Amino acid sequence: MTKFRSTRLAVLVTAAAITAAACGSSKSTNSPAVSSAAISVPASTPGTASPSGGDGLQAAITATAKAEKGTNRPVDPKSRPAAKNKFVVVISAGQATSSSQVPADGAVEAAKAIGWKVALYDAKLNPSNYSPLIRQAIAAHAQGIVLGSIDCQSATAALKEAKAAHIALVPLTGFDCTDPAAGNAATGVYSANTNYGAAAKNLDTFTESYGADQANYIIAKSNNKAKIIVLQDPEFTVLHYTYQGFTKTIAASGGSQIVDTVSFTVADAISGQLLAKVQAALLKHPDATWIKSVYTSATQIGIVPALGANPHHVSVMGGEGYPAELDLIRQGKITAVNIISETWIGWSAIDTINSYFIGQPPADSGIGWTIADATHNLPASGSFNPPVDFRSQYKKAWGVS
Repeated sequence: MTKFRSTRLAVLVTAAAITAAACGSSKSTNSPAVSSAAISVPASTPGTASPSGGDGLQAAITATAKAEKGTNRPVDPKSRPAAKNKFVVVISAGQATSSSQVPADGAVEAAKAIGWKVALYDAKLNPSNYSPLIRQAIAAHAQGIVLGSIDCQSATAALKEAKAAHIALVPLTGFDCTDPAAGNAATGVYSANTNYGAAAKNLDTFTESYGADQANYIIAKSNNKAKIIVLQDPEFTVLHYTYQGFTKTIAASGGSQIVDTVSFTVADAISGQLLAKVQAALLKHPDATWIKSVYTSATQIGIVPALGANPHHVSVMGGEGYPAELDLIRQGKITAVNIISETWIGWSAIDTINSYFIGQPPADSGIGWTIADATHNLPASGSFNPPVDFRSQYKKAWGVS
């Protein structure tokens, strides 16, 4: 159950990123435009649901083909020399699991590569540790803090104290308090946000696009006839936006439909209620043909065990696509995942904070995502690695290669 708790605290999108993924606020002046090439179809913009009817199926097929090719791009090569003699703290939501560990370790690796002193603080899967660790970083005279999976509203007072101490604040997968779904405050606390490109409007749109691609895959693979049970954990802003992107796209498809939304919390998972809720949804909807997960541990703890006792076949759109989920694809237990490189997200956070230090706007990170299933982008074993040497590209831009 500990693994589930940490995955909940280190959400992707997604990509994402969102994956996640991704970090910032739709209202922040530091938040650059972002993109999702996978949603670039005729009469559509990033984050926009597919048109209805037959056009909905064709748009989903087009979007899915692009997502299967992957939307990652090279890192912006413009020069942004490494700031000298900096000390940064990376705060991980919990190093006990890969969902928190991988992006946090990526940020530590990048900080060392750029030549900075760096410390890693572990919140040990307990949100009550966020504020004390932020204050510990202030006391240690950190010049920058990278926050893993910490939304502004989770530690507002401590973050304001860090801002008042002129410490640069950059999130890995958190949203600022100015975001409409994260407090809608007049002012935010984060200093800068990862740049995901120039095609979409903001982080909210980018994150919705991640969920839209998950929906487009299901529409395409089901011939727009899917009946879907959706899992949703309402505790994180990033999941709000991936859910919005998914549900909008399904609603506009003109064929596929969501038959149930299973809302759950970490407490539900720890108590076994997540599994019970998924089983109940399957019994209530015997005609369901798909389940959409939110992250890897929900797939492992709630979905796969429930389907093991279920008499009819249900396809599964998984979560972040960590090796455990890739193994489940290899075993034929789930169908697909939408992967954003969490290590790359860690490196992009250090690049973003460096740009802030030297007075430049954040450069395009190039981060996108890739749909993987049994016949597309599935490595023989282990993790999926994006086809971009982002480490070397960042080092060259910093002048440290």
